[in-house]
Amino acid sequence: MNRRYIFILVSIAAAALLAYLFFIPKGDGTNETAKVEKKRYVKSVYASGYVDSVNKVQIKPEVSGYIDRINVKEGDRVQKGEVIATIKNDKLKEQLREISAKRGLIENRMKEDSPFLKALKDEIAIWKMNTEIEERNFERRESLFQKGIISKEDFDKAKQGLEVTEKTYAKSLEGLNDQLASLKSELESLTASEQAVVREMEKHEIKSPVDGEVLRKFAEEGDYVNSVLKDDILFSIGNPGTLETVLSVDEEFIPLIKPGEKVLITTDAYPGKVFEGKIRVIERETDRVSRTVKVKADTDYPPDIPVGITVEANIVVTDREGLFISKEAYKDGYIEVVRDGKKVRVPVEPGAEEDSYIEIKDGAPGSEETLTR
Repeated sequence: MNRRYIFILVSIAAAALLAYLFFIPKGDGTNETAKVEKKRYVKSVYASGYVDSVNKVQIKPEVSGYIDRINVKEGDRVQKGEVIATIKNDKLKEQLREISAKRGLIENRMKEDSPFLKALKDEIAIWKMNTEIEERNFERRESLFQKGIISKEDFDKAKQGLEVTEKTYAKSLEGLNDQLASLKSELESLTASEQAVVREMEKHEIKSPVDGEVLRKFAEEGDYVNSVLKDDILFSIGNPGTLETVLSVDEEFIPLIKPGEKVLITTDAYPGKVFEGKIRVIERETDRVSRTVKVKADTDYPPDIPVGITVEANIVVTDREGLFISKEAYKDGYIEVVRDGKKVRVPVEPGAEEDSYIEIKDGAPGSEETLTR
């Protein structure tokens, strides 16, 4: 019998048996009777799998490096967002210190009373004063020139001196604004760099994404972890109080599986114990390597059962009562019965077959005697 597709015929109690008789020929040509029985017909699909925590998560590193500290152990309760481990980030800390130092220097320079700005403003004040002096000097020279007291050459020199002083004053103002703009731009750049380093440092803090219990710790302090490797897992976190059964079912039997179907589960850890569950989820994608589909079942397990323990299961896809006769009494859609002392062929609709029995779904005889061929 195929272990992955199991049929079971269970006889109903004697009081529930039907008293129909069949005749099975003996070697001497006489007929031998046999009973038509009402039996329970059970068909199940075999699957193997494991016990898992509902909504269990496996935590992987976002960055590569050496584990600096682990803050939890198996069985500890953790909260969402709690830091459960850290990866060394000495270089990032040094970068952050350097950026913070530069940022502090820029911020100090941008203060109103900073020596840097004070020197620039003092220079501007000097050129402003010089410009005012040159303006007054030019006005006097212009008046004297108009009166013919000084030559045009002296007037032009005064005019040129004023223009030079005004340009220098304007450039000093422009220089102050350029310095402030440059400091602001540099501060923004340093702030962005600082935030980027902080975000990168946060990746070195391994945080729990959910509330739950640490089911397993895969690494130790000092271990090197690689964010590129698919299977480099640090922790698994879940809730052992809400368990489920995860089964791998051959893809050819998936059309038989429906949500709500009963599952009978056994495990070597609890010999002789059968756990009962119900199908809750049938995944929509096949594993192309194993050619199986994951099926999940809600199951009542004892509180001390380990998460991940291996189980075997039978998913009950059919469970009904029916009338069954010996296969020797059936041929090509007919059975023979005795009516008024004569053999009569009676058409019947066959159903399930198993071992030496066949189900009669329609056309089962009444009180007539049945003969085999």
